[in-house]
Amino acid sequence: MPSSPVPARRLTADQRRAQILGSARELMRDRGLDEVSVESAAQQAGVSPGLLFHYFGSQRGFRDAVVELVGQELLEYIAPDPRLSPSAQLRCGIERFTDFVARHPALYQAVVRHGARGGPGRMATLHRAARATLADWITGAVTGAGAARTPRLELAVAGWLAFMEEAVLGWLAGAALDRGELVELCEGAAYQVLETAVADPARWPAVRAALDRTPHPES
Repeated sequence: MPSSPVPARRLTADQRRAQILGSARELMRDRGLDEVSVESAAQQAGVSPGLLFHYFGSQRGFRDAVVELVGQELLEYIAPDPRLSPSAQLRCGIERFTDFVARHPALYQAVVRHGARGGPGRMATLHRAARATLADWITGAVTGAGAARTPRLELAVAGWLAFMEEAVLGWLAGAALDRGELVELCEGAAYQVLETAVADPARWPAVRAALDRTPHPES
């Protein structure tokens, strides 16, 4: 007797939601955030637009969910490797950040431009949260190297992050730099800002040396 067909496995709500977001991510490789409609995302995922609205509530809710997904992917991708020295972590983080942006330029531009406007919107909230996470990583590395955590240092780190965002936007817009030059520009600016921000200039050489020190593996 011929075998009976195996029924398709029914996806849970979380699995279906993840499937839809994954399909939207694929569309955004070639399109801007504003160009991915509920209808196109539903077609890509093989579901009805009504089901997509059921999971996300609105076009804005859907786009916010996509941005949140990609933002989390970015933070995971550039997370510091504790086996590296803080300076190597910074260099690696900038390299991976620019690599990620190069693969998702339209989405990055949308998040930064919307986030820079501030306000209560979900995209602005996600942008601020991502910046705060990056600032905590950098400030923690510098204070771990012996610098005092001061408002001056925190403001300097926030300013450098804003500079890097604008530098990357300019690079995407066609600035005549290759990615290696962009990384060197952002890395060099970071150390200049940090040196100026350290409250006691006499401590900077020791702080800089500590940033270059590779942590000893735990026994």
